[in-house]
Amino acid sequence: MLNGLKVAVVCGVVGVVGFLGVGCAPVGQSVEQLGSMRDQAAEIQGSLQGQLDELALMRETIPDGTQQGDAVDAMAAQVKAKLAVVEAAIVHADQVIEGVENPSDPLTIAAGAVSPYVPVPLQAPLVLGAALLASVVRSRSLKNGTRSIIESINYVMKKDESFRAAFESNADTIRTIQTPGARKIVNKLTP
Repeated sequence: MLNGLKVAVVCGVVGVVGFLGVGCAPVGQSVEQLGSMRDQAAEIQGSLQGQLDELALMRETIPDGTQQGDAVDAMAAQVKAKLAVVEAAIVHADQVIEGVENPSDPLTIAAGAVSPYVPVPLQAPLVLGAALLASVVRSRSLKNGTRSIIESINYVMKKDESFRAAFESNADTIRTIQTPGARKIVNKLTP
């Protein structure tokens, strides 16, 4: 079952890449197709989450340090990795669809303005590609901004003991407010 799911995820990713590269449908139809692929990815996400839940229940009944426990842990790690890929694909698909439907940056606005003047087979890849590129740029900018905030807080915590004490005393509250994605970034960037 896991191998079949792996093939489905790979085929879905290849399909998105191929779709963006050679899409011959008009832009509206292409956005609908991308939305459909996004929905399929959401189904895969649900299936993977279900597998993780099943593995967690199974793991609770297996003693630590056993071969069976190690095997379940390895399977869970593989499913988590696949889940991360699918979740990232969903986020990017949502960003591309949003960028096409509501262009807000110069690149997607320009692509939308130019698309009526290019042949139909090139319109969808132009508009969707611009939206994808804009979402990647926004993601990178957001990641850099987040890194800067974390580094600033860490710097102040090193320099100001009272700030550090206040921050640490509220750490549990801060963690409850953070999204899982934010928590992952903070954990990765915090020494």
